[in-house]
Amino acid sequence: MGRILTVLILIASLLVPPFAWAKEPATPELTLNQAIAMALEHSEAVKKAEKEIDRTYELREESADQLDYVPTAPPGNKYVEMAWANLLAADLTWRMSKKNLTAEQDEVALDACKKYWDVLKAQEKVRAAEEGLKKADWELRRARANFQVGMIPQAALVAAEAQMAQAKAALEAAKNDLDNAYASFNRLVGLWPQDRPVLVDGVNFNPLQVSDVETEVGRIVDESPTVWLAKENVTLKKYLEDFMFYTGEYRPYEARKIEVEQAELDAASAKKMLEEVTRSLYYNAKSLEESYQALQEGVKTAEENLRVTKVKYDVGMATRAEVAAAEAALAEAKQKALEIACQHAYLKLAFEKPWAYVSLAVAGSGAGGSGASGNTRG
Repeated sequence: MGRILTVLILIASLLVPPFAWAKEPATPELTLNQAIAMALEHSEAVKKAEKEIDRTYELREESADQLDYVPTAPPGNKYVEMAWANLLAADLTWRMSKKNLTAEQDEVALDACKKYWDVLKAQEKVRAAEEGLKKADWELRRARANFQVGMIPQAALVAAEAQMAQAKAALEAAKNDLDNAYASFNRLVGLWPQDRPVLVDGVNFNPLQVSDVETEVGRIVDESPTVWLAKENVTLKKYLEDFMFYTGEYRPYEARKIEVEQAELDAASAKKMLEEVTRSLYYNAKSLEESYQALQEGVKTAEENLRVTKVKYDVGMATRAEVAAAEAALAEAKQKALEIACQHAYLKLAFEKPWAYVSLAVAGSGAGGSGASGNTRG
């Protein structure tokens, strides 16, 4: 029986065309906003955070049901204190779950922007590597011609051959980086790894405009879910400071007082840490603005040099190798400028949502925060 089954399986496999198992890469056009929407739709972390709101609400309602009247008894009633403490904690947990959903959405959105721009950077790197290969090819042709007529030593030819090999390796590395960038982006938005979406939005470089840095940092930090939770925890501890038996056992007043002080220190520490991160993001973004201006001048210089070289080539005053070198220099200048533009755009967003930036930094690549898994279309 097993032998017959094996034969049937073999026959069936021969009847199936080989291309039936292959999948054509999809090439949908995606704007940045569409990519963000797809990432949010596909994120398991966001879906889990949405369910957490419902779960904690049910627990809050259950705790509220345990208090079918407003407690009026003086401190010291063990069961009333326990029920009231449970309700306060459950209410805080429920409200925090709503903050967590917003934080998860911020993190996924920031990660989607980063991975979108990573693909753009990788594409530009491939283009620059292709121009570099053309340059090396023309240099090698010239070196071989000059070597044949005895105008250069063999060492110069070997050097040109080595540059050609390096250019080929650089192009292969750039292509691998592009594949990795696509795979990471596709995983986040719910596409197959082999898909090659067309990213239609470029990066517009706009300086970060802030009238007063400290005021803006204070505003952003106050919106942070982590700082909000730390402050709310202080409020909760102050409520519980008047309860002696809220854990079911007697707790000395000094211990309860210290718990309040510890919560206040935690809140101050959380605020201070996020303030430092936010300031750092601001100043890093401003530093990139200075670098970008210099790189833009480099692009303009490379464009003019290419224009002049092409004119010289047309009248026979420049070689094709010199044109290729100018084209490669322009491609490299554009790549460096785009790299800085993408970094700057990311830092601007991170400055507005530093808690998302911190979470992604802790997660490393950000895959843990995205909650994306599998290769199904979102």
